Amino acid sequence: MLKYQLTTSRTPGSSLAATIVAIGLALASVPAFAQSAEMTLPSIAKDRGLRSGDFLLRPSIGVTGHYDTNIFNASTQEALLTPIRGAASIRITPRLSLQNDLTGNTVFNFAAAGDGRVYVSGDQAVKNLNNFGGTANLDVTFGQRKPIAFTMYDFFNRSLRANNWETLQTFNRNANEVGGRVEFHPGDTPERRPFNIALSGAYLIDRFEDYGGFNTNTIHTRLNGSWRFLPKTAAYVDATWDFRSFTDPLLTSRSLAYNSKPFRVRAGTSGAITKRISFDLSAGWGMSLLSSSVTPGFSSVLAGAAFGFRPTDTTRLTIGYTHDMRDAYLGGYADVHRMGFGAKQRFGSIIDISAALGASYLKYGAAQALSGVSVVGANAVPGMPGFFQRHDWQLDGNVTASFEVSRYVALALGYNLRSVITPFKLTSSTSSLLDAGEYTAHEIFASVTARY
Repeated sequence: MLKYQLTTSRTPGSSLAATIVAIGLALASVPAFAQSAEMTLPSIAKDRGLRSGDFLLRPSIGVTGHYDTNIFNASTQEALLTPIRGAASIRITPRLSLQNDLTGNTVFNFAAAGDGRVYVSGDQAVKNLNNFGGTANLDVTFGQRKPIAFTMYDFFNRSLRANNWETLQTFNRNANEVGGRVEFHPGDTPERRPFNIALSGAYLIDRFEDYGGFNTNTIHTRLNGSWRFLPKTAAYVDATWDFRSFTDPLLTSRSLAYNSKPFRVRAGTSGAITKRISFDLSAGWGMSLLSSSVTPGFSSVLAGAAFGFRPTDTTRLTIGYTHDMRDAYLGGYADVHRMGFGAKQRFGSIIDISAALGASYLKYGAAQALSGVSVVGANAVPGMPGFFQRHDWQLDGNVTASFEVSRYVALALGYNLRSVITPFKLTSSTSSLLDAGEYTAHEIFASVTARY
């Protein structure tokens, strides 16, 4: 990831190469381990909301004190370029949801959340992170209790992310996805339907505020189905085919990233082995289908295995492994192997403590080094001089304690870990360090939420 000062003397090629490496990592990072086999704890939150007829309105607002020990993801190897800088912030998170009777034939669901951030710092690059993000989601389903149902939805997300060096430019981005879904599920009621098939399509636009060269448009298609052949066990199949294109040739013309048509198909089964053990097993195939005719793409087996355990009525444990392909702005894709572990413990009817730890190994697609920039610690691509493949270990973890103080007030304390372990470096033609990929950051936070 890139962490050097913008005031440092650089060639345009070295700046672009380091930037694409930084943003490649930022967008290819694997989300928290999908606990598909998790046996959830019942909610301890009291029923709340404002009801009017069939509609229920749930408003809330939260205030969080947050501290990040390494806001710009700086490496200890880069102390002369970008010092490791911590930053404290106050975050305001209003939320609102509105929905009607979820058991009806027509289901309306709207949810919105804000993310306002104010950083407590005299550093201009940190103060420039003051901003407001958030999400808004609207979906309406017609014919939910009939054999054929149709859903229309729109999802907007404004995400806030600091850059990887001290600059007034950020990785803030706005994305909007609009789509529809048709479902076929024969049976008299949703509770008695063993069979479900869904076909969906969507159009996604992704726009960066400060990096127009990374903007993309994506057509997303998906076909998935499930068959509940036992009361608590189902077989499923899930296939997706996306069509992603860049709106600017900045990256594709330099063989740093590529337009792509990633295809994935998985089949598996999930359910309960006993009352205290659940599972989710799947296997399939994935292909990156890059637009480049010379760059090797991803074409390999996909697999997943997850198990959930309930040793007591107040304890939940989950462990799992996945092999998947992720879209990336560096090399077009990342080949990802991931292990994850999660635990939840309840104390009385007031306190929930949850913890998770994940480790991922990522190998990126082939990218071409630019003139004047040397790549260190990456794999060479056989038969393709000047191309390289970056490989990393990523660690992420969290511990959160949630306190249900009353029906209207909740508290939370937490810790997050993010870390990249890699030998990857970028140096200039004179062997000066431009970027060291490794870094470690810790986050701590405390929040109070008022809701009705």
